[in-house]
Amino acid sequence: MPNNIDIIYSKVLDRYIEIEYGAKLRSLRFVRPGKQRMEKKTHDAAFELERYFGGEAIEFSLDVDISYLSPFEQKVLTETRKIKYGKTITYSELAEKIGSRAVRAVGNALGKNPIPIVIPCHRVVAKKGIGGYSEGIDIKTRLLKLEQINANNL
Repeated sequence: MPNNIDIIYSKVLDRYIEIEYGAKLRSLRFVRPGKQRMEKKTHDAAFELERYFGGEAIEFSLDVDISYLSPFEQKVLTETRKIKYGKTITYSELAEKIGSRAVRAVGNALGKNPIPIVIPCHRVVAKKGIGGYSEGIDIKTRLLKLEQINANNL
């Protein structure tokens, strides 16, 4: 089945988001500001993400395809998906939940997350501070603020 792409605009992030899907959701890509895109909304992901960016506490119901990632990365991302809206955990807590002490490897796996927001890697923070984010700390801060998590208190 060929992959399809929907496009939505997030005012919160000041970015377009490309949503790639086939039978399952495969990826979300953030498109930098400045490039005008035509929105296309056909997949449930587009509508759930719009509700999320509107401030609704969404528990995403979408089937995701991360089968092409390593077993360790799949384990990290599957556990990350369980983090509830408005909550955070640390990298070390996430490592512990999957039975690992490899905190850096957990961070690296999160950096390869092909479906950010739906797999909420922005909710994983450092013991002291916000930690990293593949799309930049500004985007992570905006996502946490949307979920009413004060990044300044991390």
